Amino acid sequence: MTRVAVVGSGNAGLCAALSAAELGAEVIVLEAGGATDFGGNSRYTAGAMRFAYRGHDDVLALVDAEDPRIAACDFGVYAEAEFEADLRRFSGGAELNPLQRLLVGESRPTLQWLANSGVSFEPIYSRQAVLAEGRYRFWGGLTLAAAGEGEGLVNRERELAEACGCEFALNAPVAALRQSQGRVVGVRTASGVEIDADAVVLACGGFEANADQRASLIGAAWRRARVRGTALNQGAGLTLA
Repeated sequence: MTRVAVVGSGNAGLCAALSAAELGAEVIVLEAGGATDFGGNSRYTAGAMRFAYRGHDDVLALVDAEDPRIAACDFGVYAEAEFEADLRRFSGGAELNPLQRLLVGESRPTLQWLANSGVSFEPIYSRQAVLAEGRYRFWGGLTLAAAGEGEGLVNRERELAEACGCEFALNAPVAALRQSQGRVVGVRTASGVEIDADAVVLACGGFEANADQRASLIGAAWRRARVRGTALNQGAGLTLA
């Protein structure tokens, strides 16, 4: 059986773990923090999901149609071209790279996979809709969020991953990638535990909580930035070797 080690317990890591487990892999998720840190920065978000959709039916396929407000929703259209234009605007007009194009093209199928797997979504009535003449009109191409926002998302994804047989190791920061003959064959935790793996997924967040890395990588002024979210995003994934 293929063994997969996922480093990080945020939405990205949990999606990787759930997908691998559904495909028959043996999966272990390693989280640097404890129970209160589980979910990384995803826990602090609203759980909103931006995805391309062609109209009402695409959105309706992802939500609870029994919600009486659904019949009064005008979701509009959020085409792939509009999603791509928003990404270019967010990045100062830069052309999209292949990963960004993949993000756009697979955005709706990915939400459909999560919904089919057991994650619940609901319209973002409070932030992205205006109620006028009895109709909810959504704007900004951002219509759905996970039930329970970020905390609900990561908790639900963990439940689903555990039901598929995934193992979770808390307080297990990864200190190094284990390598043999030029390929990664597992990880070693800070406590010295060695874990074999056929594949390692690094989903251990960014470096925004590390003032030195902020200053080094994006400019000296960023050392003074005040950041929110998890304090564990120290850029560990950038230094693993």
